[in-house]
Amino acid sequence: MSVKKLAYGLIGLGRINRAHLEGLRRAGDVATIVAVCDVDRQAAERVAAECGAQPHTDYRELLKDSRVNVVDIALPHNLHFEVANAALAAGKHVLIEKPMAPSTRECEDLIAHARAKGLALSVAHHGRFVTAYLEVQRLLKEGALGTPRLIRTLIYGSEFRFLTDAKHWRSRAAGSIGGAIMDSGPHSIFLLKWLFGEIETLRAFTEKLIDVSEVEDNAIVMGRLKSGTLFTTQYTFTAENFFSERLEVYGSKGTLVIDQLRDPPAVFYHGEKDLTGEVIKSIPFDPSGWKFRAQVDGVEAFAKAVARGAAPPVDPRDAAYVIRVIESAYASVRSGGNLVGV
Repeated sequence: MSVKKLAYGLIGLGRINRAHLEGLRRAGDVATIVAVCDVDRQAAERVAAECGAQPHTDYRELLKDSRVNVVDIALPHNLHFEVANAALAAGKHVLIEKPMAPSTRECEDLIAHARAKGLALSVAHHGRFVTAYLEVQRLLKEGALGTPRLIRTLIYGSEFRFLTDAKHWRSRAAGSIGGAIMDSGPHSIFLLKWLFGEIETLRAFTEKLIDVSEVEDNAIVMGRLKSGTLFTTQYTFTAENFFSERLEVYGSKGTLVIDQLRDPPAVFYHGEKDLTGEVIKSIPFDPSGWKFRAQVDGVEAFAKAVARGAAPPVDPRDAAYVIRVIESAYASVRSGGNLVGV
């Protein structure tokens, strides 16, 4: 199979950009960075110097660069649709950081636009590349857990420094589109869809501890999957620890608990009489590196798939489904936590 050399333009050079830079460095045999863009001119010039690329402060100027055939977008949530749609219109393949777009309709518009243009479109859902979750996938396929009865997730960490800043986009509804559900929810919802199937019904509740913020900093989304499995997902931006994730799978043959801040991070309990559990040794204890490594793997995998002319590993339809679930969650919140269908 022939491999096409990709010329990347990076739009948005914030915190997560380091993982994208590393992923493209690892994909250096098929990808190179030729242009970067950020409204912060110093950031654009600094990253451009690192990569030997052309700096920009206006994404529209970057999209005019005929060398660029792939655009990597890591911007505030409210800008995802606008910039991704413009990139597709300019004939560029697109990788967007999650969430895909503010609404299901906009997600579907992007998918249709990419299909009409014959372009690759994907979303950087790093959960698809987390070592622990790949191990869960294996155990489920082998039937080691039996029939899942209850899935619980927790994403916990602190966003105090952003949510207490009235000018930061994360604390503004217009920039973030939503708080904990919109920002952290995509991780757990994508994970549920990928490993356990679609959601049938849900209830959602939010709380806000940080008064100056316009968005929720704590939330719970719970319900039932189409398979009958129950689920509870919880998100908090007010936990003072290194940001982490927890996954609990309660199956008919045992329980698997994964928590990236615990050592060991993964333990499988074989039934009701197992007090100690079996350590899953294939999942390393790496509290500060597991997420970065998965983000890097996802960026690299996208680049190599596009270079081969193959479908990216994260289907944009799954990313659009995530937004549909989030819209249902916010509908439940507005109704006071009533049960809603997805």
